[in-house]
Amino acid sequence: MPELKRVLVCANPDLNYIDGSSIWAQTIALVFAETGLATVDFLAKSTPRRDELYQPLCKHRNINVVNGTREIGSASSMLAKRLTHSEMAEVAVKLEQKNDYDVIIVRGYAIAKELLDSPEVFRKCWIYLTDIPQSVEAYSEAEREEISEIAERCAQLLCQTSGFRDLWKALVPSLSDEKCKLYPPVIPDITGEPHPVASRQKQVVYAGKFKPDWMTLEMAETWPELYSNHPDAELRMIGDKIHFDSEGFQHRMKIALEHTPGLKWLGAMSREGVQAELHQARVGLSWRDESMNDTLEYSTKILEYGGAGCGAILNRNPLHEELLGEDYPLFANTQEQYINALDAALADDELAQIAADQLMAVAKLHTFGTRVGEASEWLRLLPDRGNITRSEETRKIRVLVAGHDLKFFTPLQKRLEETGKFEFLVDQWTGHNSHDEKKSLELLPQADVIFCEWCLGNLKWYSHHRLPHQRLVARFHAQEAKLPYMADAKWDAIDHIAFVSEHTRKGALEVFSGFPPEKTSVISNYLDDKKFFRKKKTGEARYTLGIVGVTPGSKRLDRAVDLLELLLEHDNRFSLRVKGKNPLEYSWLLNRKDEVDFYKKIYQRINENKNLRHKVIFDPHGDDVNDWFSMVGFILSPSDFESFHMAIGEGVMTGCYPIIWPWDGAPEIWGDEYLVQNVDKASQLVLELADESCSLPMHMTPQRIVDSWVHRFLNQ
Repeated sequence: MPELKRVLVCANPDLNYIDGSSIWAQTIALVFAETGLATVDFLAKSTPRRDELYQPLCKHRNINVVNGTREIGSASSMLAKRLTHSEMAEVAVKLEQKNDYDVIIVRGYAIAKELLDSPEVFRKCWIYLTDIPQSVEAYSEAEREEISEIAERCAQLLCQTSGFRDLWKALVPSLSDEKCKLYPPVIPDITGEPHPVASRQKQVVYAGKFKPDWMTLEMAETWPELYSNHPDAELRMIGDKIHFDSEGFQHRMKIALEHTPGLKWLGAMSREGVQAELHQARVGLSWRDESMNDTLEYSTKILEYGGAGCGAILNRNPLHEELLGEDYPLFANTQEQYINALDAALADDELAQIAADQLMAVAKLHTFGTRVGEASEWLRLLPDRGNITRSEETRKIRVLVAGHDLKFFTPLQKRLEETGKFEFLVDQWTGHNSHDEKKSLELLPQADVIFCEWCLGNLKWYSHHRLPHQRLVARFHAQEAKLPYMADAKWDAIDHIAFVSEHTRKGALEVFSGFPPEKTSVISNYLDDKKFFRKKKTGEARYTLGIVGVTPGSKRLDRAVDLLELLLEHDNRFSLRVKGKNPLEYSWLLNRKDEVDFYKKIYQRINENKNLRHKVIFDPHGDDVNDWFSMVGFILSPSDFESFHMAIGEGVMTGCYPIIWPWDGAPEIWGDEYLVQNVDKASQLVLELADESCSLPMHMTPQRIVDSWVHRFLNQ
């Protein structure tokens, strides 16, 4: 008998709450376990407390439910804790390291993005996403790059519908057909013939979450009008997950559920209990807001309605017309159409039966047994563990690093060495265009990849000397745009140039017009998480602004002081810490009258203002920045311009919240979330987010940067 495959299900839905997505997560675990070809670990987002969905998992011989809160060591608050997306990913990585899975099934865009930072784990992932923009036009360039990374690096994409498969292919044209597997919604196997509609009581059922776009409040509030026409009818609403928003929806929904005549709220029920209700129902409700008509996703609930032998009221949209045909009799978009359709379904046995029959035909294509058969075939195609061997192809790639200033690359090189994929040779240049040519020629034939740090004389020389089998990759910082070396390089010998930011890339391509843009990319500077990491914050950190380096004047210390002064009007606990050398200690600055006057004016302003005098602390320059960050809650970037501003990333890694003025390139590097247009907006953001935390943007986490360079060196 072949060895059982090992499967992990890591999905965002919480099975302590019952809705279509949590049923999906439960069902896919049961599908793979029922093949008899796999054992399944199911990662629970919160401590299992409810039997409705967990009991079938806990009882199955091939399923092990893993309490994720226990895995992250939060026993003291385990019952209340729900894992965040990053924690779900963290636990999945931990479990993979322990169990060496064959397949990791992931549902949830945020979890998938987090797992990109663990490439050895991600290559085993089967990704199922419905919480993504559903048209190509809705993606920004950065989002499209991110979604392409997900598609290219995962093992498989599970697509709910052919529409999702087409979307993936449109977003990532290079995707092979084999990479996309259809995994439509699943309903229990249909046994026996359901009772005809005419023999059923006039019961109307809604089962699922209560949410504004799901029109559940409108279903309840319009029921009295229908109930007056059909006093022998009853609306039965199942579920307990009520959406909370600032418009009072939750309160209104509860009132409607508890006090609407002819409406019975059954609360949460097991899937079996829901099925029992549906087999007695005449019609099910799946009416949604018209804004959802462009969706590529269809509700499992409509299939369950059909499998139980009842019709359903649902929106007329392209997806539903493709499933059921344009002549389906219970389509409804507007409230008037909904009331008319439900009235007709309650009054007209023949029409209600036609709808039920059409839904049944679709439901039969989506049964549990059908999916088990498909999953069995997928598992059989996976290689046996005994046949997986390491080959000569896993030998280390030899990278020759050439440049005059390697301080930015050295920490990254250490991380790349830790992957076990590379070994490095170093050709240390003595200047922009000076080197020991004899040494360079000796090192050259030993390399698989040549990496030029800075696009200066090193890139010019190696572009004319590289060997045919070698790859030539370089990193462009900023000053290269003002120097001639890039123009003198042999461009067709260069395989790739990575830029530290998008605005640097655009500027360089304008200067060096004609260099192929497709040979370029943006990879952020590497932020050393071994040097900068979270430490316990001091008590006043949440009220402390920080700025690292305030020379020259374009660093805009005056804006930081403006911000402090405004915040002190709200709370006298705020302060500003300035880390770095005193600007007036720089000899070059003392020769610039405008710079000297700028700082003297600021110092005078601070000293003469009783509110500021003891609230601005100047801390000396030193290699204790990580410790210094433990006193800081907000890291500022008020500059007129920056190329990247490493201090922002270093501050974020230590637990600071960034406040960034919109210097050129800031939105592309750091995103819009942390940007402020002026000191008033900065003050508002600080006051709103005093208790918030943040993390590095996905594209610049240390592992993502390492992974990006791995792919560049391996030509992936």
